[in-house]
This record gives sequence, structure tokens and C-alpha cells, in this order.
Amino acid sequence: MIKEDKALTLEIVAGIGIFTGVAMVLALFISPRPAVFAGLILGMVMSLAMFLSMAAVLKLCLKTQSKKFTAVFSVTSSMTRYMIMFAVLLVVIKRYSDLFDPIALVVGIFGVKAGAFLQPVIHRMINRKK
Repeated sequence: MIKEDKALTLEIVAGIGIFTGVAMVLALFISPRPAVFAGLILGMVMSLAMFLSMAAVLKLCLKTQSKKFTAVFSVTSSMTRYMIMFAVLLVVIKRYSDLFDPIALVVGIFGVKAGAFLQPVIHRMINRKK
């Protein structure tokens, strides 16, 4: 990875972490149960895995010269990510809802979106300090 890719990746990962931290602080006041915190952490892990998978697929698609491969590979990778996410959510709801709160899990998964939205803010904060 080039330097800019690493910085961008770390900024989005930091955004996911910040989002999860804020969600945990809010959970302290709304519903301070261990299952909620476990759901948020599992959601954060899933959003980190989804983001890193997306970054790897994007990097591979940029390197290849075949438009057909890029289209097919990016779609199949995206569908695989969502199917895995849906399967984990179903397993948590069906078997482990006493350990992991399903709503907190979904909120934690939204960390991937929040990380992308927070990246420019984090980037400006880091560059201001330099």
C-alpha cells in the first residue's frame, strides 16, 4: 500500500472506532446491559472486516486491466459481504440474542458508514496538527 492508502485506511478505521465509542457512551445512558456492549463490539468488528474487504477488492480491481473481471468480481464480493453479514445477523437473532443485542449489532455495523463520513474530519484534524 502506498502512504496515502494507509493514511486513508487508518482514518476510516479511526472513524469506525470513534463511532463505536460514542455509541457505547450513549448505550450507558439508554440501555446499560452487557449484551448491548457486546453487540456494538461485534458490529464494530464486522464493519472493520467489511471495510477492509472493500478496500482489498477496490485495490485489486484498480490493478487489473479487465473491465469484465472488475465488474464481476466487485459485484460478487459485495454480495458475499452482505450475505455473510445477513447470516451473522440471523445467527445472532436466532441463537445468541441473550449474549449480543441484535439492534446494537446493526448499529455497530453502521460504523462502516460513519467511518467513511468521519474520514474528512479526521483527516483535517490530523493535518492541522502537522
